[in-house]
Amino acid sequence: MQRFSSLEEVPPVQREREHDGIGPIVFRRMLAAESFETNIDFVDLTTIPPGSTIGRHSHDGTEELYFIASGEPLMRVDGIERRLRRGGVAVVHPGGWHELVNDTPDPVEIFVVQVSR
Repeated sequence: MQRFSSLEEVPPVQREREHDGIGPIVFRRMLAAESFETNIDFVDLTTIPPGSTIGRHSHDGTEELYFIASGEPLMRVDGIERRLRRGGVAVVHPGGWHELVNDTPDPVEIFVVQVSR
């Protein structure tokens, strides 16, 4: 297994059309599949402005893990709602529905890890 001493950041990618809210939601691809000897597809650092929502279905055959770096966003996964805190994690299994809402007054930063199953 490869070990890392730093993350290699690429230029920010804005994908406003894929998400609801006031945006822009900025996705920074930190590591991609070729960086790993495992089934990790990518690791993104995502900044979600106040009033913005990320919501979509998982891709078939993958799951996503949301690691909360800052803030206290609201997370809905398959109809179950909970408030996440810094250091918290939410897992969306293949085909699962999810929505992450930043209803706080401050930006929220999360790491998103997508894993192939």
